[in-house]
Amino acid sequence: MSITTVGNHLIHYEVLGRGEPLIFVHGWLGSWRYWWSSMQALSTKHRAFAFDLWGFGDSSKETDNYSMRSYVTMIDQFINQLGIMKPVTLIGHGMGAAAALKYTVANPENVAKLVTVALPITGTYMEPRLSDSAPDAILKQLGKANSFNEVDSEVRKTDPAAMNMVASEIANMNLVADIANCPRPVLMIFGNDDSIVKPPDGEYYHLRRSGNNRFYVGLDACHHFPMLQEKAVFNRLILDFLHAQDLSELAPKEYWQRRTR
Repeated sequence: MSITTVGNHLIHYEVLGRGEPLIFVHGWLGSWRYWWSSMQALSTKHRAFAFDLWGFGDSSKETDNYSMRSYVTMIDQFINQLGIMKPVTLIGHGMGAAAALKYTVANPENVAKLVTVALPITGTYMEPRLSDSAPDAILKQLGKANSFNEVDSEVRKTDPAAMNMVASEIANMNLVADIANCPRPVLMIFGNDDSIVKPPDGEYYHLRRSGNNRFYVGLDACHHFPMLQEKAVFNRLILDFLHAQDLSELAPKEYWQRRTR
């Protein structure tokens, strides 16, 4: 276990591999741990970092730090504290995807590419129980489709106030403009059967179409944790987004099904 400090606050993180840096940012349910298989897969070409946000895992837990602004600042603090080479690639999930997107928009010079997984494009696309329930209670209600050891073993470390407060904040946000104007290439990944964060539809269905350096992949029969449910597909998708010369191949999800059989 590795620890760095910001003032009197502890940031727990893990790192693996060599090469251009990737930083994984977790969501409401769990910690850095559910990124481990992706870190292993990507560490052959990259130096992969994952850290626990304030209130989660083994990082410090103080309510003053439980906000989207604090999490965006925390990404910057983590990069600077460890002297990570910039630009970095950010890979964020749920709440972490929102923080990674906000950081990229504010600091485009520090980011090469962005991957969002289960990004709540507006508050209406997010499970409302995140704002007023205990993390382990939500996992129990979600059932076996979203049950993974990497999540279940860590969720008890979460300060419920961290999940509730940031979820309440995001519930009142609209990230569509940030997505449309993202200054760096962005890959949006959704599980088509995700019950925690719904993929864009209705008036926002256009976000499923690639354009302006934005790429979209929806994974069939996949729920909220594609990095665990579809490990091979997810990791190959990230690698191709980072290294393929023709990114237009990222758009059709059938491409991924053929490549991973």
